[in-house]
Amino acid sequence: MRKTYKIGEAANILGVSADTIRYYEKMGIVYSKKDPANGYRYFTAGDIYMLLDVLFYRSMDIPVEEVRNIMNTYQHRQVKGLLEEKEKRVQEKIREQQALLTRIRATLKDYRIMDESLDVFRVQPMPPMVLLSESTADSQAYFTSVLEREEKSLFQSVSPLVKQGFIAARAGGGWEMTRLFTAVLLQGERKPPISEASRLVRVPKAVCTVLCSPWGESMEQMMAPALEYASRQGLRVKEEVYGLWIFTDYSQSPPLDYVAWYLPVEGR
Repeated sequence: MRKTYKIGEAANILGVSADTIRYYEKMGIVYSKKDPANGYRYFTAGDIYMLLDVLFYRSMDIPVEEVRNIMNTYQHRQVKGLLEEKEKRVQEKIREQQALLTRIRATLKDYRIMDESLDVFRVQPMPPMVLLSESTADSQAYFTSVLEREEKSLFQSVSPLVKQGFIAARAGGGWEMTRLFTAVLLQGERKPPISEASRLVRVPKAVCTVLCSPWGESMEQMMAPALEYASRQGLRVKEEVYGLWIFTDYSQSPPLDYVAWYLPVEGR
């Protein structure tokens, strides 16, 4: 019965390249033997079993340096501890990837809403939201507020549902942006994450649409299509309206903002 294998034969048995085996030799994980009769290096069946273990641990993304320790010095309790730590890191990575997937899906949902609602007007309830951070319509004050507030942990934990937006109010016969906010959109019957510094906003009846406008356009111009629709429907727009930024098209000059508008209304 054959008892030795050249490096190419061992590589074929294991389904790896000869260079991979040479690398493990170089790292001091396995060692080939030298036939004194012909000078060829070879591996025994026991060496191949060791290489199978090496590949097994590497399949769990155990670093080569740790695999060397496993093969040379570690006992099973040490390997168990190593795998327990690896399990924790993998679970954390899975959570991070799941959060990333949720964010991607939430953004795709926003873009689908943008496609379906662009310049399309509906009268329906505004999605309920919790306003976490509010500030005057000054970007520096707004970002400072976001960084300083305790809600930043909530911002991170529910980030796929967090939106940035603004409130516009009547001023001098027209409309102007008065406040910026960060909000959490509520889903289903989920309990609102209310704190003393937050407030829940529910609007049972609003003109809802998505409008596109270039940077620099006045608030009155941005709102004009929605205001005209409300007027044609015999609806009175209340004193404050809400906008949520969905997408900015930087390929245009000036850039174009796509905003989801919610105009609370009365009448009819």
